[in-house]
Amino acid sequence: MGITVEKKKLRDGRTALYLNYCFGHKRWRESLHLTLDMPADTATRRLNREKLTLAMHIRSMRELEFAARRHGLCPPQQAAEADCFELCRGYAAEYRRRDVKMVHAMCAHLHRFAGKPPLPLWQVDRAFCQRFYDYLREHLSGHTPTGYFHKFRQCLDHAVELRLLAENPAAGVRTVRHTEFTKSVLNGEEMNRLAATACRHPEVKRAFLFACHTGLRWCDVAALRAETVDLTGRMLHLVQQKVAGRSAHAVLHLALNATAVRLLLAAPCAPDGHVFALPSYSYAGRVLKRWVRDAGIGKHITFHCARHSFITNLLIGGANIKTAAELAGHSTIRHTEKYIHIVDELKRKAVDSLPPLRFDS
Repeated sequence: MGITVEKKKLRDGRTALYLNYCFGHKRWRESLHLTLDMPADTATRRLNREKLTLAMHIRSMRELEFAARRHGLCPPQQAAEADCFELCRGYAAEYRRRDVKMVHAMCAHLHRFAGKPPLPLWQVDRAFCQRFYDYLREHLSGHTPTGYFHKFRQCLDHAVELRLLAENPAAGVRTVRHTEFTKSVLNGEEMNRLAATACRHPEVKRAFLFACHTGLRWCDVAALRAETVDLTGRMLHLVQQKVAGRSAHAVLHLALNATAVRLLLAAPCAPDGHVFALPSYSYAGRVLKRWVRDAGIGKHITFHCARHSFITNLLIGGANIKTAAELAGHSTIRHTEKYIHIVDELKRKAVDSLPPLRFDS
């Protein structure tokens, strides 16, 4: 743990200097904008030594700043005046992952919880973080409170990187990990009912039923292109956008069943090469809601429920959990285990539906 000077070789032969931070489980780098030139002569070597000395001096200053803030001594003026709301807004503006809506939603709940701005960052201690998490659990359900709080924790990690905080006060707050799955799923009979029911947007219908038989998320279905589909080999090769760059299982090689192939052949690809010509996510959700209601299905179904239905029906059909995890693109079976309890519940209902026997006395 601590701060070290790091060297990185550049393409032109020079060497860039960085500060490498390691505090707790968090690592990050800071560029010093200092570059060591090729030691061609005595003057250059002397200049390089002076730059290294300067880099070590900056490292020592940074280490003293962290030590002072850790022990509550003379916090920098910048940190003392920092606003948590501004920090979260800046983090959301720079966020580039596809779950950015979660970050914005977290910011909205932080405003509702903390009241009108400003919210001085020095007031955000562990007790504040615990109260905010309790608020999220009180007003939200399922996995959402934990998901939003993790985004809040990431914002505070960003404050540590900016040297506005010595450590993350949310790191010590224990969150509840849900090991059970709570969303609605569709069984085979309900899928057939949807297939037989007219939908005001045929492409939404085709894409949703395709997701029910492949387990793809909305982002992957919307981005699906013709070149990723191998109809001859009945295979689908794509990079899962949600975990791209963050998981070794991001690349998915998925076998297509006869229903999935039939849905692909039901309409030509869009002129831009996409397999499905879909509207916006919000509009597709409204179309889906009305379509489910017209089919007489009294469940709260979102597009993501197609993925849940795929995994659940795989397990009900007898697939082992490792196979289901690989078909779903899960990095470990821990994610797939959340579906086990609903499979057991459905099996119990099926057994209980058998007619009782009459025993003659």
